[in-house]
Amino acid sequence: MKVVAWNTGRFYAEKGQRIAAMQLDDGRVMFADIDRGLEYVTAKPCDLTQSAVMACYDYNQTEYVSTYNEADRLATLRNAARAI
Repeated sequence: MKVVAWNTGRFYAEKGQRIAAMQLDDGRVMFADIDRGLEYVTAKPCDLTQSAVMACYDYNQTEYVSTYNEADRLATLRNAARAI
């Protein structure tokens, strides 16, 4: 399971906006915005790149993760985001 993490540089919190993401089997991307406490899945398949994920995020092409049973994956994403 490949996880990518980055800081957008946006000033939502003291440490900016840290995001971690991973590709799902169906091509969509699950991601966690650790500083805003938000977790989403892209609404359609998406490249696992900062620019592609942020485009989905910024243009509200996402679904809430709460509709999925993804506790293990979310824990992995939260830890990756905290590490940057």
